[in-house]
Amino acid sequence: MKLKNILVVLSLFAIVLACSSSADSPEEAREYLLAVPRWGISEVYVNDALNFKDGKEVANFGGVSFSRYMESVQFRPDGAFVGQYAGADTPTMLHWEIVPEKEHIVVTAADTVQDARSGWVITPLNVHKDSFEMTTETAAFDYPRITRIRLKFEAKE
Repeated sequence: MKLKNILVVLSLFAIVLACSSSADSPEEAREYLLAVPRWGISEVYVNDALNFKDGKEVANFGGVSFSRYMESVQFRPDGAFVGQYAGADTPTMLHWEIVPEKEHIVVTAADTVQDARSGWVITPLNVHKDSFEMTTETAAFDYPRITRIRLKFEAKE
């Protein structure tokens, strides 16, 4: 009886892992990101505190607050990262690429010199067929403190 219970638990564990598997490499992450025509923002975390969910800002007393987000983004095979802010007439164009030595994908300003690139980081572990997360750290919002921002996107239909 114990062996049967162990097999059931292991089977359930395998099913959960199979359903939520992340990309194993930056190249596989690229394939997942390119396969979805449009990604929609679902959550924003600032210093690990939920700041935005389901299209609404979540109040965080004493924390950094944002009122403007790219509501949808698209990865193009030519390296263009196209983001659309709510209410904006024209999209914002950024650049994405794989950084082989760091084994992640970076999203930066399109005109940034290669050696000076920093920006949003997408690790393969955070890329799934139906969602991905990108993170950054900056002192721009609360100098000299570093603010950590994590955006979660889900596939849009």
